[in-house]
Formats: sequence, structure tokens, C-alpha cells
Amino acid sequence: MVETRGPQIAANAWAFVVLSSIATLLRVYCRGFVTKAFGLDDWLAVVAQILFLVFSAYEITGVSYGTGHHFSDIPTENFSKAMQMWWTCEPTYVLTNMAIKASIAIFLSRICVERIHKIIIWSILALTEVYSLFFFLLFVLQCRPTALFWLRYTPEPPAGMCLDATVVAKSFYAYSAISCLTDWTYSLLPIMLVWNLQMNLKMKLSVMVLLAAGVIASSATIVRFPYLYSLTDVDDFLYSTSDVAIWSTVETGIAITTAGFATLRPLFRTVFGLGSSAPGAGTSARQQGYLKTNSRSRMTNKGSRNMGTRSGNGDDETGAFDLYERPAPSRAGGAALGVTTVVNYGKEDAEKGIFDKKSTASSSIHERDDWSGSSQADLGVNRHQRHQPERSAWNITVKKSIVQTRNDEA
Repeated sequence: MVETRGPQIAANAWAFVVLSSIATLLRVYCRGFVTKAFGLDDWLAVVAQILFLVFSAYEITGVSYGTGHHFSDIPTENFSKAMQMWWTCEPTYVLTNMAIKASIAIFLSRICVERIHKIIIWSILALTEVYSLFFFLLFVLQCRPTALFWLRYTPEPPAGMCLDATVVAKSFYAYSAISCLTDWTYSLLPIMLVWNLQMNLKMKLSVMVLLAAGVIASSATIVRFPYLYSLTDVDDFLYSTSDVAIWSTVETGIAITTAGFATLRPLFRTVFGLGSSAPGAGTSARQQGYLKTNSRSRMTNKGSRNMGTRSGNGDDETGAFDLYERPAPSRAGGAALGVTTVVNYGKEDAEKGIFDKKSTASSSIHERDDWSGSSQADLGVNRHQRHQPERSAWNITVKKSIVQTRNDEA
């Protein structure tokens, strides 16, 4: 009986092709048609998915030629083809991860508002991309001529030379370590951000899980560490490197899939009718500083952060999550003051002085002075104009009321 790991490699590749494709297609629909905020990070995610499909196609094709088999079980006419497929997978794998890690970095830089967080994100990304480029060039140029990599075991190999296999293996160890550092950094920063936001505990946990899913991808990288030594087994390369092939596919597939799902909350809210992430819905959402106007722009007070992107027409669109800072504790046990502004305007009735109420808006203030929570303070502007109809054909009345609300703690 022939011992082979080929079916495992192929099944694993097919599984993540399906998962990552679904996640990417949903991401494109959500960001392009639901929020209409398709950005650079989404383009990079699409590029990563295309490269991953190319990677998987070569990997599956390689299985048909002998990837996952012992050298002794591979027909001579298929051996060089299998080695060529394996060689093509490696640089494609590196390019795919360069694209998806850049996509994740841009996505996180949009929701992280602290300067130190942005510095960390871009520094880690620069380290990852520079080393990835080095590793890409090292692998591509390890043999001169390049075809020597898959022709060196043929009866008449071309003249040339290849780097010692241990050089590539050690470089792969360093690449994997940097990849883990990137994944853990990109996962822990959003967790710290979300923990200080105004959300109930259930919503916080769900957002954290989505943002921290990169840890799962890094787990695949960690699992792969013990198998990297197999890159030095030049005598039975295609069988020995089966675990490297499997876990490299898992790492990349999970990264693309989780990065796609992390952007889908607006789509879930639209399809399943989920409410705002602020505690409550409707009025309570507005009391937390979230107001959607008829022009589809978002208005937030100075104590809130609306984590979104800006579309081409200037509207502020939510990218993945509507996040709110936790208001500072007040002296009344967690209460906050809400300001309701009523604007009345209309043409004056000469005899009755009647106005048509046209619009109402609400906002929230988290800075609290010595206001009485139970009082209704009339902060009217130009109220005297109501008694002077002879000065103008139009009158405008602005009223503000201070009301007390209570924050729902998780």
C-alpha cells in the first residue's frame, strides 16, 4: 500500500478555498454595497484572496503529480512537475500573507485612534513586509538557475548550484516568528481599545472575538514550527514537507477568512435587523451619541468615537463596528446628561403667531456640571422673536432641554 499525505493536503486546501472565498465575497458585498465604503484594505483583501486561489491551485495540482508521496512512489515523469508545483506555492504563499497583513493593518489603523497604537501597527507592518520581501527573494533565488530546484533530481540536471537547505529553513523560522508577532500584536491592540468602549458585555465579547481572530492564524504558525526542519530533507522532500504545506494553508486561509468576517457586522445588522451597538436602540442609541441623519451621515459628540471610514461622497460610513467610548462616571451613580434640541421654523401667522415644528435632534454630553438631573432647563435662543412678528416674516425658535439618563453598565 502506498503511503501518502496527498489527500490530506488537497482536502485542507479545498476547505480553505471555500471558506476564504465566502468570507471575501461577503466582505466585498458588505463594504461595496451595504456601507458603500470600499477602501484600500478591502482591495488588498481581494488581492490576497486571488493569490490564495493561485497558491491552492498549484498545491492541489502538485498533489496530482506526487506532493505528499515518498520519492520512491512518484513516477519519474511526474517528479519534476511535483517539485515545480511546490516551488511555485512558496513565493505565492509569501505574497498572499504580505497582502492580507497589510489589509489587516489598514483596517486596524482606522479603528485605533491612539497615536501610539498607530505607530505600533505601522512599525510591525513595516517589519513584516520588509522581511517577507527578503524571504520571497531568498526562496526565488535559492537556486541558479531557478529551474535547478525541480530539475536537480533528474538524470541530467542543468549546471548550477543551490543554497544549502538549512539557510532556507532558518529563514523560514524567522519568518514564522515575525508572523506570530504580527498576529498577536494586531489581535491584542483592538482588545484593549474595545474594553474601554460603551458596550454591553455580550457585544464587547463578540467584537473582541472577531478582532482577535488573528490569534487563531498565529496558532497555525506555531503548530508549524516543529515541522520546518523537514525543509532540509532533500532526499524525501515532497513527503517530509506535507505538514509544512498543510499548516501554511491553514495559516493563510484563516487569516483571510477572519479578516473578512471582521468587516461583516453592518451586513448582519441589515440582514437580521440587529440594532446599534450602543445599549438599547432608537432613542437610547441617540442618547449614547449616535444619530443617523437623513443624509446618511453619522453625528457623534466630542466624547464619542465613531469607528468608521469616509466614503467618496464625504459621508461618514461605519466600516466594521460602531464603537463608543465609555462616558466618565458621574456623581449621580452613572447618570449622564442628554441635550435635546428642538428647532421650530415656519412662516408666521399674522394673527396667531403659529410655528410649524420641522425637526428634532438629540445628542449626548458626558461632561457633567452642577445641573439638576430632574430639572428641565429652557435654553431657548431668540425666544423674544416670538413676540415681535413685525420685524420679520420668519421666526426661528431653538429650545434645549437637559434631561438625565442612566448608562447601562455591562
